[in-house]
Amino acid sequence: MSIRRPLAGFVALGLLAAACSSAAGTPSPSVASPSVASVAPATPSASPSPSPTVKPTPTPSPTPSPTPSPVTLTLAANVWWGGYSIAVSGGNYDPLKHKLNIEATFLNTSTSNADVSTLGAEINVFWNSTYIQGYIPVGAVPAGGTVAAEIQVTVPKDFTTDTAVLTFGQPTEHQAMVPLNGSAATSEQPTTLTVSGKIKMGKFVTFTITSGKIMPAACSGYGNKIKFGALKKDEMSIIMFGVASNVDPVSDAQIDQAFINVPDGTTSASLPATVITLASKATLRDNGVCFNVPAPGSGAYKLNMHEYRSKATASVAFQVP
Repeated sequence: MSIRRPLAGFVALGLLAAACSSAAGTPSPSVASPSVASVAPATPSASPSPSPTVKPTPTPSPTPSPTPSPVTLTLAANVWWGGYSIAVSGGNYDPLKHKLNIEATFLNTSTSNADVSTLGAEINVFWNSTYIQGYIPVGAVPAGGTVAAEIQVTVPKDFTTDTAVLTFGQPTEHQAMVPLNGSAATSEQPTTLTVSGKIKMGKFVTFTITSGKIMPAACSGYGNKIKFGALKKDEMSIIMFGVASNVDPVSDAQIDQAFINVPDGTTSASLPATVITLASKATLRDNGVCFNVPAPGSGAYKLNMHEYRSKATASVAFQVP
């Protein structure tokens, strides 16, 4: 009755579903597949070129300055200054330590012992308009003797030897100069005087001149031990050596004054002061009398000497060329 209709509907639906399922499972007619050519795999496109890398410019290292080499000085100079005959034979300069060493030999022409290490500011190296003081560590030298000494100088870092000059004496004094580049050295030399004569003071005392010089150096010390040294350049020294004698059989004597008449009309007393003490019948040799006179020292002079006991004065004339 009404109960069968729903069942029939369900049956119909089932049949319809089965038909559709059968149609879907039936294979389709075979269709030939088209021929496909073998194709190489596509080459991947090249990557874009990377942006150029900007490399930093390296800071150039400073070019090292060449190491300065030591300098050897070849010198052969002979000068006279302050009573010394000086032979400068060579030296060396160390530009790293700024040390200059100069080899020299000093002959002491004084009649007194001396020591070149005491010269101090009298020895300099003139460079770049400046006087640079030298130093001598040792240098005792007897009268008439020689000593080898090393002149040591500490110089500025830019110092060069080619324009430097070794100097003896200050600018206001007589100077000796030795260029360190080997050029000719210059100095003033003593000049021997042709002078002689005997000064007789009273009855017993005489002074007989044996030699004389005019020189660019000062005198100091004593008559029998005269030391020479620096002298102002507008002055010269006249020195005479002689034999003092007292023939008095009883009494001693003393020459206590010596002076010269200078061509300009003035007088000059002896330096050092003259004091020659003579026992009775005594003779003393190699006594010197020294006088400062205006440079250059040429002209006519008169040497005067006085004896204390007799109060007598006597003189002798001489000429300086």
